[in-house]
Amino acid sequence: MPDTTFMPKPGDNSDGVSYKRIRNAVILPDGAKPVPLGSGVIASLLGVGGMANVYEIWVPQLEMGRAVKLLHPNYTAESKQRFETEVKITAKLNHPNIVEIHSVGDWNNLPYIEMEKIDGQTIEKLVVDRGGLPVEVCTSIGIMVCRALCYAHSHVYTLYGKEYRGIIHRDLKPNNIMVTKAGTVKLMDFGIAKPVEASLHTTDSTSVMGTIQYLSPEQLEGKNVDIRSDIYSLGAVLYELVTGVRAFPEINISKLMISKAKNDFKPLDSFAVRIPPKFKKAIQRCMSYDPGKRVQDAAELLEILTEIHKIATPFSPEQVMKQLVNAEASLKAVIALRNRLPLRIAYGAVFLALMGWGVLLISKSGLFTARSRQAPPVVNTVAPAPVVVVDRKKVDSLQSYINAMTARNSEMDRMKFKKPPPRPAAAAPQNPLAVSAPSPDERMVEELKAQYGTSDMVALFVGEVKAGHFGQAIRIFALLSQEQSQTKKAALFHLRLLIGLNDRDELKKALFTAPIDDGEFYLEKARFYFDERSIAQCLANLELGSKTPCAFSDPAAVRQEILFYRALCYSNEYDANPSQARLKKAMDAWFEVKFQFRLSPDHPHYQKAVAEMQRLGEQTGK
Repeated sequence: MPDTTFMPKPGDNSDGVSYKRIRNAVILPDGAKPVPLGSGVIASLLGVGGMANVYEIWVPQLEMGRAVKLLHPNYTAESKQRFETEVKITAKLNHPNIVEIHSVGDWNNLPYIEMEKIDGQTIEKLVVDRGGLPVEVCTSIGIMVCRALCYAHSHVYTLYGKEYRGIIHRDLKPNNIMVTKAGTVKLMDFGIAKPVEASLHTTDSTSVMGTIQYLSPEQLEGKNVDIRSDIYSLGAVLYELVTGVRAFPEINISKLMISKAKNDFKPLDSFAVRIPPKFKKAIQRCMSYDPGKRVQDAAELLEILTEIHKIATPFSPEQVMKQLVNAEASLKAVIALRNRLPLRIAYGAVFLALMGWGVLLISKSGLFTARSRQAPPVVNTVAPAPVVVVDRKKVDSLQSYINAMTARNSEMDRMKFKKPPPRPAAAAPQNPLAVSAPSPDERMVEELKAQYGTSDMVALFVGEVKAGHFGQAIRIFALLSQEQSQTKKAALFHLRLLIGLNDRDELKKALFTAPIDDGEFYLEKARFYFDERSIAQCLANLELGSKTPCAFSDPAAVRQEILFYRALCYSNEYDANPSQARLKKAMDAWFEVKFQFRLSPDHPHYQKAVAEMQRLGEQTGK
């Protein structure tokens, strides 16, 4: 019997794709019993993901274990197609640093992939257990991942009857990289991979796909991506390996999206760890906001990492990793931020530095002549102290300034000093034509104004939400004035943005702190209550939604959703406390849903109505 205790709403599934079918009656194995699966029997449950479960199976004929990835029974047409695309793509890849596929098949009409069982651990667990890793370990991992990317980015293959060259992984992160006990690093999970030269319907969506912390800016903004997107993600992984922390550690999704959209992460110089300058520069290049400024391909990065690795250790990457994973884990290496000098010492250091530079520059300017030394001191005639001009993009605080002055010569190169002009007779007027360089947000807004043909910030925000460009939408919302953000239109589309981001905490705050008298608002509030199993409150808000006009959504579509959720509530009420009156109420509600969607028999609401009427009909007369 189908599970009716929970029904995800259309367009808001856990795997980020549109909801297209009712929950399947198949119950997945829990891994505790030796259920036949693939070429063997289940030995254990290795993991549960948003789209599939992964099991370890034992193959008696080979006397060895393998891994099987089995699609969840509540799959959608799109998630199933994505799963099948992953099978087709991964099966065509044959490389020692990419997980190997052995076979595919169906279990109770659910597709599965049977692949090699990797005897080892993810890089994510390695960092969790050990913290920041030595340079030679980081380069070893980077080298082997680069080898896999070099192969994938240039591989020629046929997919859906068409020949392509190159595959973009698009979800490169520590949890998708494993290291075996033999020291081999393997890249896996090509679930959202796509050909370099084309955009497949099976892999694209208006939702942000992938793990946000490691997505490239262009992925987050819904733009076209190329192989440099994988380079960015690998840079974020290398950053985490070196420091032991994520480049974007925010937990709050809204704040994370803002920092990701601005590519705002702590510079590697902020950490008290020795990193070869060339390695530091390579990581920072990989994580450049502009793809044109990144390392351009995996082959170039492989060459850089190999050179750094040879200087760091005489051992091969595989030997380094084998030694690491087979050694007992020592205390976790927590990389601290660089210590700050006491404030008084900091000011003193800056003062002395300024005075020193002032004496040097004044001396060179010839102001200290014999005559000036003989002349009596005159108040207000002493040459002004020189101005030190610091590149604020690279040195953004007093502490950074002091660190730059006291660090190695390579750090000193970061600062630029300007010789002061001769003392003017009067204060020089500011140049009215001088214009500072626009910020990334200002550039983004100007581009969107040109794209949408309007300077209305709310209109730009609404347009980006509708387009599914959630990264840019959240940046624009942060730029809105308080008056603009509190307009009904901005507030309602902010709700849609939070739903698209699946930011439940912020959605709850928006729903319960700033009520909006609109049918769409009451519907979303009802959905929230339904997810919380608060059926009475859900029904109350559905009633309000049915009586309140909708300003920016299709009233007919809102009414259909209200009828659907009302029927779900009545089914839940009957299941919780069966009675003939509740049974009739639920049957009538589902009949109305079925009637509303009678011209669209493939619609999930129609299919759900048919299934529920059949289930409830079996209860008649009991």
